[in-house]
Amino acid sequence: MSFSATAKAEVCRMNTGKECCELAELSALIHTAGSISISGGAFSLRVDTENAAVARRVFALIKSLYGVQAGTQMHTNQLKHNHIYSLSVDKATARMMAIDTRILGDEGLQFGSDASFLTSRCCRIAFVRGAFLGGGSITNPEKRYHMEFVCGQKEFAQGLLNIIVELGVPAKMILRGKSHVVYIKEGDAIVTLLTMMGAHTSILNIENIRILKSVRNNVNRKVNCETGNLSKTVNASVRQQESIEYIRTHMGLDKLSPALRQVAEARMSYPEATLEELAALLGAESKSGINHKLRKLNSIAEHLKMTRGK
Repeated sequence: MSFSATAKAEVCRMNTGKECCELAELSALIHTAGSISISGGAFSLRVDTENAAVARRVFALIKSLYGVQAGTQMHTNQLKHNHIYSLSVDKATARMMAIDTRILGDEGLQFGSDASFLTSRCCRIAFVRGAFLGGGSITNPEKRYHMEFVCGQKEFAQGLLNIIVELGVPAKMILRGKSHVVYIKEGDAIVTLLTMMGAHTSILNIENIRILKSVRNNVNRKVNCETGNLSKTVNASVRQQESIEYIRTHMGLDKLSPALRQVAEARMSYPEATLEELAALLGAESKSGINHKLRKLNSIAEHLKMTRGK
């Protein structure tokens, strides 16, 4: 299963909680995964989901709240080659559910999220949990940190965004095609929301991935740093050898002071040696002393080039 499907399956194993929380969760599920129709005074309500665990969750919520068993059908989506689970109830129960979950009000269908019945923090968390199960998804954290809730109506999306922000989780909303999407980009924020919803195993998986990413990034930084330093050392050595060779050809190393000649010969004999290694080879010389003499050799070569006009 995908990371998102695994997280939903874990959330679905949680206890449904108090009746008020069950109603809050069912309300968000119907808003995000439900479809409603009114024809000739007859009211019908159906919830569709690709996730078998979510279908069982909806079934359990309806049975717990209304004492009825939802009718369940399964059909295959030919385009996506997956199963769709559809749950429906009788007309009387459907109308009662729509009223209780604030989908049907005094003025008819309501597309916003009437949060007046979300009287406590646990109810608001249950509402977000239902929105996640019905229309949410999480991108594999190995690729990037992204959690989103796809909503059909702008009013509901705005209400859901307000609830998530009130819970202390930073979120934003965008329009994608005909859908309004509430999304979270920060890894810490996603972990916080999953913690509230009870997806503890998924949180551990995210944390493991974050640790691996951190270790991998540290290793890459060290490798890049060492590679950069090695490249600088090699380039500096090549320039030093060119300068020494120029001095040898146009002036002669015997014209150098004994100390400079000793360093020049050591560099030519050990072209890949670092400054520390050259210092060790020459005994009493320090790294800074070797570096100073090599710079002096470069300066002599440049002076010869200017004098010779080359």
